[in-house]
Amino acid sequence: MASKGGARAKGTDGTDYGHRETIASHYQISSTNKRRLKITIVLHMLLLIFVILKLSTEILQFVNISPMKFYDIKFPKAILWEWVWLSSIIFTLAAFYGLRKNNVIAMKVYSVGIFVCGIIPLVGAIAYHSGDLKVFLLSDNIGTNVEKFRGVPVVLITCIFVSITFLVHSLSIVFAVNLIRAWT
Repeated sequence: MASKGGARAKGTDGTDYGHRETIASHYQISSTNKRRLKITIVLHMLLLIFVILKLSTEILQFVNISPMKFYDIKFPKAILWEWVWLSSIIFTLAAFYGLRKNNVIAMKVYSVGIFVCGIIPLVGAIAYHSGDLKVFLLSDNIGTNVEKFRGVPVVLITCIFVSITFLVHSLSIVFAVNLIRAWT
C-alpha cells in the first residue's frame, strides 16, 4: 500500500487508533489518588513524630527512665486527645494494604479509623483549648496566665498543629473515598 517516496496510504499513520490510546477514567482517578493518599500518609507520619516528641517525657517515665538523662526540656503535660490521636497511625497499615491490593474494605477501615481516631480527637482538642485560645487572643500578652513553651504560647502551637492535622486527615479521607469510588 505504501509506495517508496510517495504518499502514505490513508489510515496507516496511526490516527485511526486514537480512541484506543486513552486510559479509562477510573484508572486515572485511582493512580492520582493513590499518589495523593501516600503523600498525606507521609505527612501524617511527620505529625506523629512531633506528637511522640511531645509525649516522650511521659513515655520515658512510664518505662521508668528519667528523661533528664537525654534532654533538659520541660514539655507541656500530655492531654487525653493526644493519646487517642496517636492511635490513628494504626489505620495507615490498612491504607497501605488497601493501596497495594486495591482493597475496598481496607480503605473503608482506614477512612473510618482516621475519622474516629484522627478527626474526632482534633475536635476535642479544639473544644479543650478554646478557653485558653480566647484568653490568649483577647489579652495584651502582659501578665496573663497563658502556658508557654520556650516563650511561645502552647495554645498557639496546639492550634497550628490541629489546623494542619485536620487538613491532612480531611484530605486523606477525601482521597480514600475517591479510591473507593474508583474501585467499585
